[in-house]
Amino acid sequence: MYVGHDANLKHYRIQNGNANGAQVLTSEVFIEANANYITNNITLSGGWVRNNLNISLNGQTGHAELYGLYLPVAKQLVDNHTLVDHRVPNCTSNELYKGIVDDEGVAIFNGKVFVRKDAQKTNAYQSNKNILLTDTATVNTKPQLEIYADDVKCSHGSSTGQLDTDALFYLRSRGIDQTNAKALLMYAFANDVINHIEIEPLREYVDKIISQRFINY
Repeated sequence: MYVGHDANLKHYRIQNGNANGAQVLTSEVFIEANANYITNNITLSGGWVRNNLNISLNGQTGHAELYGLYLPVAKQLVDNHTLVDHRVPNCTSNELYKGIVDDEGVAIFNGKVFVRKDAQKTNAYQSNKNILLTDTATVNTKPQLEIYADDVKCSHGSSTGQLDTDALFYLRSRGIDQTNAKALLMYAFANDVINHIEIEPLREYVDKIISQRFINY
């Protein structure tokens, strides 16, 4: 994908494949001056999924936003690898990937932000957050910053844990049963990504599938 000068591109990918199938997808994105690229990747199902997303910010004041949500169950594996390459000054990027992993599912996140020597005034943020629903679920996460410029604002972070027991207790104390309380917490966690789907029918489609799945957990 080539996002030319002053252009705007919003790219949505919904993966809801065969639970025993496999797919490998690679996207190469080149962003020129004053251009904006927003991507949202929702992985609902797939036996073995690998997503490679490589973004090059080639023109000043270019901007990239990366959102992702993955929900592996059973023995499914979802592997997301992202690279945001800040090549020139005055560019920004923001990345948020979230996962909810059940059963013996496995999730992998490997995200790298690369800031070259001449890419001064870069603002780059990266976050990966995960919830494990069982003791047999696995998350491997590796957020990375590689910075060679000295006038930048960059941060990254990662967290993996279980559902908030205090929040769950609060909902139960308000008369909400265990199943619905868990579903509400998972939905609230995922909603940070779902809300960035700006096409309303597409957002409603994803919302319906995810809401039904959470109730059945």
